[in-house]
Amino acid sequence: MRSAQRRQWERLGYLVVEDVLAAAETAVLLDAVDAVTARSPAFIEQGNGAAHAFKVVNAVAQTDALDPLTDHPRVFPLLLELLGPYLQVLGTEIFLRTPGGGSDPIVPWHTDGGPTLGTFLPRRGNPALQLKVQFFLTDLTEAGHGNFMLVPGSHRVALPAERRETTATPPGAVQLRVRAGDAVIFPWSLWHAVAPNHGTATRRSVTLRYGQLWSRPYDYERLPAETLARMTPRRRRLFGDLGPAPDPVAFYYPDEAEQLRLMTT
Repeated sequence: MRSAQRRQWERLGYLVVEDVLAAAETAVLLDAVDAVTARSPAFIEQGNGAAHAFKVVNAVAQTDALDPLTDHPRVFPLLLELLGPYLQVLGTEIFLRTPGGGSDPIVPWHTDGGPTLGTFLPRRGNPALQLKVQFFLTDLTEAGHGNFMLVPGSHRVALPAERRETTATPPGAVQLRVRAGDAVIFPWSLWHAVAPNHGTATRRSVTLRYGQLWSRPYDYERLPAETLARMTPRRRRLFGDLGPAPDPVAFYYPDEAEQLRLMTT
């Protein structure tokens, strides 16, 4: 990680990594996202009455196209620096943000992780407890197209109770303008939301949630055997695979040599 990236992470609470995905990678992911969403009855829906936000959780169990994102070479070295080598993927989500009217955010302002994790704030020099990587599959070069919104620097400020799940945009909020293939990395404590989509196209993206190896996964207990079977040893470990009957304490005290070999080579 470059020193400028580290300073931005510490000061602003997020990183935008440009051109993570090549055009061919983005095209494959778009096809996969469309295929999954076309056959999935398991949408989770939010909305402001005009535009809507849909997501498919545990998406990696529905397509192998997401597998390369878990340890993508343009992002994974950054994750190792921010989280350390004892990490896992806690969840995989496909997001759709449809067009519609209205001025309220499609998804209200919130932080990730629920009421308890929201009370923990990052300290400089400490590994992150959790973070997300959102891979954008459609261009968002203009505001008001379902953009990802955030408040720079809010990762070190507890979200007040009166601001939780509200559509009232806080002072200092920005809408990220990114291109298809870019990615944003942000911690659990950053205040964020989704802007209205006044465009004509549905915004599509994929988000991976990472955390410490001892963290409980977000949208799965254990991946299906057929999903794990297709993965490399590193990716299996990233989804918490410590063997067929692991000792629970191994998630706190894994074989260090094996863990470091899998994550760093």
